[in-house]
Amino acid sequence: LLDSDATVAVPVSDSGVGNGSDADATTHQQTPIEKAIGLLADLQTQISRNGLLSKNEHLDDVPTSSLELLGVEYQLGRAYLALPTHAPPPSAEDATTSNGAHDNTTSGPSPSILRKRNVIRATEYYHSFLKRLEQLGEGMLQEATLKEYHAMLDLEDGNDSTTSSSSKRSARMNPSQIREMKIQRFQRKKSTTQKRSQLQSQLQRRSRLGIAEDEPLEGHDMESLSRTLFVETLRMYAEGSLEELQSSKSELEMLDMAIKMESARMQSLDPRMNRNGMGGRMPMPTNHDSRQNQQQQPQQPLQMTQITQNPLTGQLEYTKQRISNGQLQPMGPPTQTIQRQEIANTVFRPSWNQPTMSLAELGERERAEAIQRSEAQKVAEAEAKFKPRRYEQLVRDGMEDDDKLVEASAKLDRAWDDWKEENPRGSGNKMSERGDRNF
Repeated sequence: LLDSDATVAVPVSDSGVGNGSDADATTHQQTPIEKAIGLLADLQTQISRNGLLSKNEHLDDVPTSSLELLGVEYQLGRAYLALPTHAPPPSAEDATTSNGAHDNTTSGPSPSILRKRNVIRATEYYHSFLKRLEQLGEGMLQEATLKEYHAMLDLEDGNDSTTSSSSKRSARMNPSQIREMKIQRFQRKKSTTQKRSQLQSQLQRRSRLGIAEDEPLEGHDMESLSRTLFVETLRMYAEGSLEELQSSKSELEMLDMAIKMESARMQSLDPRMNRNGMGGRMPMPTNHDSRQNQQQQPQQPLQMTQITQNPLTGQLEYTKQRISNGQLQPMGPPTQTIQRQEIANTVFRPSWNQPTMSLAELGERERAEAIQRSEAQKVAEAEAKFKPRRYEQLVRDGMEDDDKLVEASAKLDRAWDDWKEENPRGSGNKMSERGDRNF
């Protein structure tokens, strides 16, 4: 869907794909994500009209060809989370007021509001997908997955606006529970991904060997193999939906704070807020007030780092932005681009230092060092063999026929004999001679 070049008309008023008015949605060039949302929405409408999936059906009642269609809501949720948010360009009527004065405010929604709409719509699709899988009964979702989803629904009911603040605090999970839940979800997702890879390998093997569809291979014919593969894929989608629902909840809280700050910023810049309640203008400031205003330092605009996803490459981009006139304006190009998989690999990273080499590499290194030491020892022994030494040592080594070596050794023997004559046996400092002899 992302590689499709077809132009798809997306209903903006209902889905919010256009991020602006109806006229703007038809004029701006659609991204691949927006085209994918249009195609998925059309597919979802056709499934609903044709009655391919009924709410009262169980897993055994759903045909194998229709199982893959159950993931449409999941793909729509992913598409809405990956949908880029564009701030609509201000029109000429918004830029100039009726009296000719320029207004810094814009009538269109801010990127935070647009992002909130997309996240809310994505969470709705994720909930619809999980509830549809739950309705299929036993054999579809694991018991641990259903337990986590029900716990998430209970937390959302406890955090409802109608409940008190004390009950909201008691309904929240502590960090240890959240960590344990993430670990269990990661293990389930890893197991499902491994099973799915094995089934795909069997499917490729059947295609490579040219086996007939009704002929079994490793206990599966083509029908049962495809059905098991679709079920494992839907289970993997369910684990991904739980993960996105948890992260979307935290993102919505941050977006609410950003919308409040943007609203306060826009109210401070609105010229109508500088008038009194009777419709007249505020009184002119006095000299004392003007001196106080001059002493005050100018307020710096709020700066933040926005994380977006490139619709073409799918990579996360980090861009520093500041709020100006109620809108987020980038301060420069993206400063850092990283892969989503690199972030996921650092989530469950062990806290201790990992080995820098394998046992085979360590053995090769030790073996090379031992060979180098052996060769160095042989070279040292060969060099020491031709060095001058005592004559008796030459006789022991069988080198008394070497005239140069015998002459050098004789010189060494004479020097040794002279030293022994100068230093007879027993000479030197003794314990009896220490101290003053007068006492």
